[in-house]
Amino acid sequence: MKTALLSVLLSFAMLFPVSYAKAQIMPFGGLSTFFVPCTCSGNLAIWFAPFFLGGPAIATGFITYSPYATFQYSDYMAGMPDVWYLGSYIPGVQACYIYVGVTCTLFPTIGLMTQVGTGLPGI
Repeated sequence: MKTALLSVLLSFAMLFPVSYAKAQIMPFGGLSTFFVPCTCSGNLAIWFAPFFLGGPAIATGFITYSPYATFQYSDYMAGMPDVWYLGSYIPGVQACYIYVGVTCTLFPTIGLMTQVGTGLPGI
């Protein structure tokens, strides 16, 4: 009896698959001014000023570039100061960890780049 009930419940659950929330990818653009190496995670936290987050508002802040998760387009100059960036990112993803003493701690950023293209320095 228990086996029959369990199989009915499992087959009913398979009719209604669980939907997972998709990460919202947002556009960004800006001028990089400096970077902080994420020594634990192998990424870069890049400071942008000005920083355009897909709208008229102008901000400044760090966003994480990951050689493992970010697709690069032409010029391949991620992390260089005085370079313009244009791409997309996932807001709120924290992927930068740095050593503090003997342990790793979070270095907070705006999000994680998913794809990025860079321009020539100073242009």
